[in-house]
Amino acid sequence: MRTTESRPAASGSGRLVQIGAVLWVAVLQYFVLLLVVQNRWTTPYSWVRNAISDLGAATCRYSDSVETWVCSPWHRAANVSWFLAGLCLTAGALLLMRGWSASGIARTGLGLYALAGVGLMVVALNPEDVRAGWHVAGAVAAIVGGEVAMIVLGFALLRADRLRGLGLLGVGAGVVAVVGLILMLARVGGAAHFGLWERIAAFPVLLYAIVCGLRILIDRAGRWR
Repeated sequence: MRTTESRPAASGSGRLVQIGAVLWVAVLQYFVLLLVVQNRWTTPYSWVRNAISDLGAATCRYSDSVETWVCSPWHRAANVSWFLAGLCLTAGALLLMRGWSASGIARTGLGLYALAGVGLMVVALNPEDVRAGWHVAGAVAAIVGGEVAMIVLGFALLRADRLRGLGLLGVGAGVVAVVGLILMLARVGGAAHFGLWERIAAFPVLLYAIVCGLRILIDRAGRWR
C-alpha cells in the first residue's frame, strides 16, 4: 500500500473515505452509552461477571449463566446504541471499500468488518431474553467476524510504510481478542469471570475501528499514504 493501495484514487473517493472514517469514530458512542445504561441499574453490575448483553435484557430475571440478577431499566437505550454502532461499523466499512484503493486482503478485512456490524445490529434487535437464538447468532458474527476482520486488516496495513504501527495494533489486538474468546468459551473462572473474558473478546473489535477512523481523519485530506 505504498502507492495506490494506500489512498483514494480521486477527490470523490477521498470524501467517501472521510465519511467512512467519521462513521467508525462514531462507534465511540457505544462505550458512552454502556456507562450510562450501567449506571441506571439498581442491582449490582460487574464488568467482570455480567455479560455485555445483560444491559440490553428486556426483563428482570435471575441469570443462570452469570449467576446473578439481571435488571436493566434503560435496556432500550442500550439496544439503540448497539444498533447504531453496528450500522456505523457496516456503513463505514462499505464506504471505505468504495473509496479506498486497497488490496484484496484489505477489502476482505473491511468486508468482515461490515459483517460484524450486521451481527451487532442483529444483537440489538434480539435481546438475550427475548430471541436467544438470533441474539447468539448475531454475537458470533459480531465477535468472531470482528476478530478475524482485525487480524486480516492488520496484516494488510503492515505492508504500508506509514501504517505498520496500525497494522501491528490490529494483529495484536485481534490475537488478544481471540484469547479472550477462548477463555470465555472454556468458562475459565466460571460465571465469576464471564464478563471479563467477553469484553476482552468483543471490545477490541470496536476500539480498533475507532482508532482506524481517527487515523484516517488525522491524516491530511483523509488520505492513507
